[in-house]
Amino acid sequence: MNSKKMKIDAEKFAYAVISSHNVESGSPEEIGKKQLTLYLTAYCLAERFNELEAQSFGNMERKDYEDLMLKLSGFRAFQ
Repeated sequence: MNSKKMKIDAEKFAYAVISSHNVESGSPEEIGKKQLTLYLTAYCLAERFNELEAQSFGNMERKDYEDLMLKLSGFRAFQ
């Protein structure tokens, strides 16, 4: 595995997510709510990834890496 650590810029990631996702709704307020929820979820996901990465992500054994990816895939931003 690569020993170089990755870090995601949470703000840039969240903007990329909302700009690549078309939200459809009848009212501007509902569109805003959906976009905000999507932005916050993407931001929190990137932050969570960065936290996991900081835990020696690059120096892990394959099994530990897979376990970490399972934790990340089960992450819910607003629990």
